[in-house]
Amino acid sequence: MGRPSRCRKWLPPVAESRRRSENHVSTDGAQVVNAVSCTGSTAPFRFNTERFKGVFAEQWQALQAESKINWDGEEDSERSSSWRALENYFTETPIKADERPEAVEVAASADLSDHGLPTLIGVLDLVRSGGRIVDFKLVGKTPEVEMAVHIHGTQLTAYSVLYRDATGRNEGGLELHHLVRTKQPKLIVTSLPPASERQVTRLFRSLESYEEGVARQDFVPSPGFACMGCEYFNECRKWNP
Repeated sequence: MGRPSRCRKWLPPVAESRRRSENHVSTDGAQVVNAVSCTGSTAPFRFNTERFKGVFAEQWQALQAESKINWDGEEDSERSSSWRALENYFTETPIKADERPEAVEVAASADLSDHGLPTLIGVLDLVRSGGRIVDFKLVGKTPEVEMAVHIHGTQLTAYSVLYRDATGRNEGGLELHHLVRTKQPKLIVTSLPPASERQVTRLFRSLESYEEGVARQDFVPSPGFACMGCEYFNECRKWNP
């Protein structure tokens, strides 16, 4: 089993699943994911706050080491607000002190060749006991639940497919844990049922459409709000029809 960092591990009963590949997590929220993941348990009273503040500071630097981020003088405020959101999570987390996770930030893959699709690869932030898949989000404002489910539905369904392939059983549920970086940090937990057959079909159809587009080099720009955080912004601007 590949281990993306010293803190990431796949715990029983999934330890015998086949070796997986890794993808990356976004820099903006990765410090939060890493600090939470390094605990193995997310019980507030088991935390040494200063220790994990140190882990956070190390990850903040390490995860941007090879990037050129123009903080425009706001790095300190961004780092402080991110830490406050994380510290609030330690206090407000719904995960009990004695709950042992099945997996912590583990890389996984699923062979979809039987569906005429390429291998699906991803990293699951956390799998709670009972197979409840958790994805952490670090955001600047309180999410609207229906919109959050719509935006992240494809991602969550992909995690369901990865979990089922790795374990041979269905997940127990899906959870979005939004760490909100407002002046007074908040934690918004959205609990969802396991992915339905319809959702899995939608995922496969989306993958099929994407694969066909790549094959014919259909890279027509589609500008929108997502452009503000897109790593291909410059390439998109240079596109010639």
